[in-house]
Amino acid sequence: MIVASGLAVTLATAGIAVAGGTGADENVAAVDGKVTPSKLDKKKFKPINLLLGVRNSNTQIDGLQSNPASEFIAISKNVKVNLGKAKRCTAPIANGTPTADARAACPANSYLGGGVAEVTAAGPTVIAEPVVSVFNGPGKNQLRLHTYSPALGAASPIVNGRIVNAPGKFGQALSVPEAPETGGVMITKFNAKLLKKRKVATAKCKPKQIKFRRTVTYADDSQESVTRTQRCKVKRRR
Repeated sequence: MIVASGLAVTLATAGIAVAGGTGADENVAAVDGKVTPSKLDKKKFKPINLLLGVRNSNTQIDGLQSNPASEFIAISKNVKVNLGKAKRCTAPIANGTPTADARAACPANSYLGGGVAEVTAAGPTVIAEPVVSVFNGPGKNQLRLHTYSPALGAASPIVNGRIVNAPGKFGQALSVPEAPETGGVMITKFNAKLLKKRKVATAKCKPKQIKFRRTVTYADDSQESVTRTQRCKVKRRR
């Protein structure tokens, strides 16, 4: 309880001092993106599991690094997300609400999937691995990324995202304009999968590549982008 209480204060204060380099210099950013199944129709969009996530290096965590302030994960045009297929959860959910209670407060169809996160302190030492739950809403094209870990308790954050149009060769993106404030620690992993059975994510295999690009802006306004490419196979029609 003492550790959890101390961590709650740390996460809430968000007094981030910047070390010698920029956030982009001090971190190695990675993007996680995956479509399953990877064998898809060439022309028609079909329901898929869509995993989206971010990872940050954990080798230089000293309480002084500049943490991510916003995230933008763009997805290539052969993947589409339509949140209108699911009910919205408009219920107020406070930080630190246990996963089961959050799900009970929302319509069953508003739960779109889940994932895991990782909170790391200096050492590096993983101090919590929150469960991530994705709810549609509360507004149009909004996603509420709920997290909970007994180690964090009331400091378990809710991350608000939105599905938006993406520029250039990309079609849509998950935009998180305000990443959780994490003074003294860092979220080194955060991912979630939109489940195929919810039918909110669809894809086709034309072209035969699915691309994911993460653009992260750190608290010191430095920025970096990383890309991941997944190959898909055309499913033969019977």
